[in-house]
Amino acid sequence: MPDNEKKGITVKVDAQLHAQVREYIEAHGMTMSEFVAKALDSELHTSQTRGGANVANRTIAFQVSEETFERLKDYLSRHPGLTQKAFVLGLIEAELDRDMQQTNEVEQQPEETEDEELDEDEELDEDEEESMDMSM
Repeated sequence: MPDNEKKGITVKVDAQLHAQVREYIEAHGMTMSEFVAKALDSELHTSQTRGGANVANRTIAFQVSEETFERLKDYLSRHPGLTQKAFVLGLIEAELDRDMQQTNEVEQQPEETEDEELDEDEELDEDEEESMDMSM
């Protein structure tokens, strides 16, 4: 079958799901055909190769307030070529990288040894003795 040949798929879905799909495609400037093709492709090709290993993609879904959604749409309109997915993935990856770096820095700090802890305790005891001597 030639690559450019198209075939039709007809499905019946729940009216509520249809309304959600309709809202989604309008918000993303897609046609129903584009949406269904993308959904089918995503479902059929859930793994991709990264670094030579097959990695399954996972879905994260969440709801935001209307105000946040409008702000996001405004932001994306000012950054052509940036998708919602790329934007959110960038935020997630940046925070995970920041956290990993912070964790590595904490793990690399030398821990106090018992000798250092004893020296600090001895210094406190000497200071206490001096203050007691002065008050007498």
